[in-house]
Amino acid sequence: MSDPTTTTAAAPERPVDKPVEEMGVDELAAAVRYHNWRYFALADPEISDYAFDRLTRRLAALAPEHEALAELTGGADAGERVFHDVPMLSLDKAYDEATVLKWADSFEGPIVVSPKIDGLAASLRYDAAGRLVSAVTRGDGVRGEVFTQNAQYIDAIPKQLPEGAVAAAFEVRGEVFMPLPVFRERFEGTFANPRNTAAGAIKQKDPAKTALYGLDFRAYSAVGAEHETVWDFVAWARGLGFPVVESERVERDGVQASYDGWLARREALDYETDGVVYVADRVDEQRRLGATSHHPRWAIAYKFQGESGTSTLREIEWSVSRSGAITPVAIIEPIVLSGATVTRCSLHNLAILRTLGASPGAKVVAMRRGGVIPHIEAVLEPGPEEAVIPATCPVSGHPTEQVGDVLMCSEPHHCPAAVQGTLEYFVKSIEVDGFGPKVLAKLLDKGLVTAPADFYRLTVADLEGLERLGRKSAKNLVDGVAAARRLPLPRFLRALGIPSLGGVAAEKLAGAFGSLDAVLAASEEEVAAIYGLGELTAKQIKHGLETRADIIAGLREHVTVEDHALAPQGPPAVAERSDDDPVAGRSFVFTGKLATMDRKSAQKLVKERGGTTPADVSKTLDYLVIGDDGSPLLGEGAMSSKHKAADKLVADGAALRIITEAEFRGMVGA
Repeated sequence: MSDPTTTTAAAPERPVDKPVEEMGVDELAAAVRYHNWRYFALADPEISDYAFDRLTRRLAALAPEHEALAELTGGADAGERVFHDVPMLSLDKAYDEATVLKWADSFEGPIVVSPKIDGLAASLRYDAAGRLVSAVTRGDGVRGEVFTQNAQYIDAIPKQLPEGAVAAAFEVRGEVFMPLPVFRERFEGTFANPRNTAAGAIKQKDPAKTALYGLDFRAYSAVGAEHETVWDFVAWARGLGFPVVESERVERDGVQASYDGWLARREALDYETDGVVYVADRVDEQRRLGATSHHPRWAIAYKFQGESGTSTLREIEWSVSRSGAITPVAIIEPIVLSGATVTRCSLHNLAILRTLGASPGAKVVAMRRGGVIPHIEAVLEPGPEEAVIPATCPVSGHPTEQVGDVLMCSEPHHCPAAVQGTLEYFVKSIEVDGFGPKVLAKLLDKGLVTAPADFYRLTVADLEGLERLGRKSAKNLVDGVAAARRLPLPRFLRALGIPSLGGVAAEKLAGAFGSLDAVLAASEEEVAAIYGLGELTAKQIKHGLETRADIIAGLREHVTVEDHALAPQGPPAVAERSDDDPVAGRSFVFTGKLATMDRKSAQKLVKERGGTTPADVSKTLDYLVIGDDGSPLLGEGAMSSKHKAADKLVADGAALRIITEAEFRGMVGA
């Protein structure tokens, strides 16, 4: 890799504002360069993927060899930049099965399929001793920005490989991303999306602050480490301890089924994904196909675009969340998308509404991404006037304020919509069913519940007088609340609805201090010192506890908060292996559907006995446990990707064992 050079790139000029169909080649090229720069250099796109693809497809149709198309791997980054030994190209795109099948006809052998993680492509270089020596973003595909020091604070990136594991220097490429649970718990409402937040995290001037963002990494290829197939790379990378993008190997007749499978799983994944990546498995075929200046010919991305249609935007409603965020919702003329009639579409936040130029009377493209959530993807023709941004909260009447990309109610603690959202979050967190939005709205309207403690004052007489709520239903609600008069400390903390204090942080806080009084007395520095939390999370937690002091005091008049067993600080200790205990010091991965317990319970059993539960299969794994429900070990069930990977490792001589759920239960004495 070349020595770093410092560059300061000028921003491309803003393109002309006219319909795509009316743009000439030069105008299209200028628009493509500008929006490409906004996405990659600033991590702050102004238009949707759909709108950008319309620009690139139009330019490709008019000038297929235009140099702007070869620049789509990214815009210029500021800061320290280095050349990639091998360019990090973009991917060609497909939007239907026919395009993918035509691509697949160009080579021999199987196809490796994996989800297209919506993160930041990165290059990690290791020396012959297995030490991480550099981490670089993709940048413009030719040169990327160095983030080596920040990478030291991303747990999923190996810093030192096992001694003797490699004999020569090599490079691993993959995706850095923010898991959705982390984004939702810590940053939603503050930042636009996980990708932008991750981009900012790896550019922190103080590298240690990167740890506060909980970033993750998945590898998908290597340079300088020879393999005959992509599938060989997957096994090799896992064996070295790299988390690898989940994948499967299919033949041509399985192309659409694999896409449908990932689409069905999309909502359950812990990262954002906007499509499926198909790669020719055989490396010799990859070499034969080669690449254009824009993309390799041996890979293609089949995008999750969902069904789209055009409609007219009738009006914009403003919805208030429990945090006080005021979100625009487009009310459109009814259209049918993916078999459902759609009249309401998300506009995400104030910044995106302004970027799209959405307003009443506009002709818009509505799309159900993944066939699920309707969004406004583009404005084809603007409305007669700009959208009116409310100066006051539509529910409380308090003044609004813009915080980052989000419009906020300035007094969320006195806003009925925010209060109702907070109350709904509380009863769900303490696991009391039946208090849906309609019931809560009636309780608020009558003044029966205005704070969490009020749930514990409700009587059957209070509730049975509400519309459509009989005596039996009222008694069930009162009994449900009564059953929640004793709450475990982690559940109580989570129910307070404090930003950054979700389930994981609540468990850590309870394990560190043991009692509610100790949690409340802890300093910000003491909270920050808890393994896995840090300064930013500690600041939000302490501020949340202080501002909710009255709520906590009110709840303690009715609720007994159970103390929690103190947990050891730092990473969980691993017990020594023991011949007398088949679990202590050994690692277990679970796959398939367990018939007698859920996966978290099984993992808890292992940890209680001194074992570990890594996320993926590797050659150092001791046991892969196959769930008995539909297990291929017990019948004709399909093998999971983890099962297939383990089979290959066993065939290659790995010592790991593949066992049934029943065998596992016998080992742990369940």
